[in-house]
Amino acid sequence: MPDGVSELLPATESAWFRKFFGVWLRRQVPKHFHAVRLVRGSPEVLEAMSRHAGPVILLSNHHSWWDPLVAFIVHERWFAGRPALSPMDVTQLRKFKFFRKLGAFGVDPDHAAGLRSLVRYVGERFAAAPRSVLMITPQGQFVDPRLEISIRPGVAMLAARHPEARVLAMSVEYAFWNDQRPEVFLRAVPIEPPSDPSDARAWHTTCERAMNDNAAELARCVQTRDAAEFVVISGGGAAQIHPLYDLILRATGRATAIETGHREGGAR
Repeated sequence: MPDGVSELLPATESAWFRKFFGVWLRRQVPKHFHAVRLVRGSPEVLEAMSRHAGPVILLSNHHSWWDPLVAFIVHERWFAGRPALSPMDVTQLRKFKFFRKLGAFGVDPDHAAGLRSLVRYVGERFAAAPRSVLMITPQGQFVDPRLEISIRPGVAMLAARHPEARVLAMSVEYAFWNDQRPEVFLRAVPIEPPSDPSDARAWHTTCERAMNDNAAELARCVQTRDAAEFVVISGGGAAQIHPLYDLILRATGRATAIETGHREGGAR
């Protein structure tokens, strides 16, 4: 690729494919996850964002293959009908072309011109469809959730150039509670603009701090293992016990339900 040139692979959104994909995903999620839970207050944040007349920039941490699919669930529930945008490594997008029909566009994350292509393309899409939702993982690669979040400069440049947009941080975590399947945990918070909304460096610091604070608070909520901290948007029924252990318990006349409540006064 010549210096200063970065190919951009545009999205080719398809309403019928998005609908088909949504049906497929709604069947897949219960197979792989016991529940999808949002920290209380997050649904109201997302609902408020959904009413914004301009673009929304949704920033999410990135540590799982499931992250874009979780973002799709959030989009379908709170931003349905609004155009979706999501940058993706152009090499990977060529392999998984169907993501283009869901709003993914390809950029070269390791090429200097890739950043310029992203900013220009998103600006064009915001101008053509002012209610677009940009869903982006600004870490730019898979990162262990226990590490501090460090983001690339694209989102800060976009936020500084588009004061009509609202910026939202959504933390995602996957953990096992009481079922054999893991659970998806989410927390959403609005990111308030810095004192100078046109300052990209200030936006970078603001977004990075907000994402780290949000991830820390989500981790705290998950660690409580208290379902009352969350609102369930998918699944969440009775946890399943291992069938062999269940058979042993039944044979010995003991209960088979998994106790999920907290014991007062700690372990005895």
